[in-house]
Amino acid sequence: MSSGLRDFAGTFIARLAVIAIGVATQSILAWVLQPSGVGSYAVCLLFSTVLMLVFVIGFDYGLTYYVASGRFTLSEAVIYTCIYGGIGSGLAIVAGLALLELPLSFVGDASRQAFILALVGIPFAVFVFALMQLVTALGQFGSYAIFMLGATVLRCAFVTVLVWALDWGVEGALLADVLYNAVMVAWLLAFFRRKHRLGWAKPSWTGIRDLFSYGMRYYVGRLTNLVNFQAGTIILAFFATRNEIGLFSLATQLTARVMVIPETLQTVLLPRVAADTAGRPQLVAQCARASAVVCGTLLVILVVFADPIVALLFSPAFVPAVPIIRIVSVGVLVRCACKMFEPYLLGINRPGAASLAVAVGAAVNWGLLSILLPMAGLVGAGAALTGSYFVSSAILTHYFLRTSGMSLGELCRPHRSDWTTVKQAVDMFWRKMRGAPPYPTGRGDE
Repeated sequence: MSSGLRDFAGTFIARLAVIAIGVATQSILAWVLQPSGVGSYAVCLLFSTVLMLVFVIGFDYGLTYYVASGRFTLSEAVIYTCIYGGIGSGLAIVAGLALLELPLSFVGDASRQAFILALVGIPFAVFVFALMQLVTALGQFGSYAIFMLGATVLRCAFVTVLVWALDWGVEGALLADVLYNAVMVAWLLAFFRRKHRLGWAKPSWTGIRDLFSYGMRYYVGRLTNLVNFQAGTIILAFFATRNEIGLFSLATQLTARVMVIPETLQTVLLPRVAADTAGRPQLVAQCARASAVVCGTLLVILVVFADPIVALLFSPAFVPAVPIIRIVSVGVLVRCACKMFEPYLLGINRPGAASLAVAVGAAVNWGLLSILLPMAGLVGAGAALTGSYFVSSAILTHYFLRTSGMSLGELCRPHRSDWTTVKQAVDMFWRKMRGAPPYPTGRGDE
């Protein structure tokens, strides 16, 4: 447990810095681009991201599972990344170029150059995410935190120069994404070669088949997870103005930043679950309860002070997004607690269950959107997202309880060990912040 707390504390500190720098980057984009420019940028990113997930199966999480469980070496995993990432990225770019030739309404939401830059960034984004997953699979959480922080700093620096200083607008923001991801790919490969003796490994058909099987079982969940979260933006891209797209995009992205808590826990949990035959369900349940309490506190603060936060950080032009933030916060809270069950299901080789939960949630989101968006506009889109989170979270909880043998009462009931673990995590967090040793003298690691 103590090693897990150290990993969480170190990764969480980096995540806090990532949030701070990420908000600063988002603030620059908001003040310079204003809602219409943010809307164009969001549409371009959504376009490339959906293409990426359609053509690049969920092999990245499969790599984490197989490396953490000792079935793949690092060199094999990097080779498979090149195979799947290269083929998938190429297909995504070709499909994207073909779509740009069609008379689709969203194509008019940004310039052609902006869409082309978004497509160019696909392979770099694919490789960065996959290679970062490999860092966690190796248990190198300290290095993962450094890479994560480095990527955020690089993006902020490129955005500051290209968007704010040179005033290149939406194209500058997209070029910044391409450049920082390209630098990250080079940095990660150099790290693997220097620290882990990365070299050539002959791929095997068995490895390719196993990874493809895992990826396909999580494929639906990986794709619909994005479609679920971005369903409102996708529909708005066809029917709404760029200003409305920008407002909705900022509201959902800002609210989702609280997911740093479950994402940090997920990063630490997945390799541990995959390496344990039982899957460590008690630890997963404990993390779910802790995530609910901490995220709930942060979301209450955001809801209460949403007006001044938005006006100060993103300009008064984005204040109309505040009602969306308040509605989406309810769904995000439920999502934060139940997100802990995803690494459990992925770690015990049940990615299909995670896929089903997200797929049903996405279907509910689209159904509610068709009803609520015409009735209540952007607020209705936020309510639809919240409803989908409730449904997908209920399904995740069902599968966790069924596979772990735990009862709902046992899952939800607070334990004294919860508070002890939280206290230890907070203590370790502050000791790391002060640069002190992780534990007082005489206290060991498990």
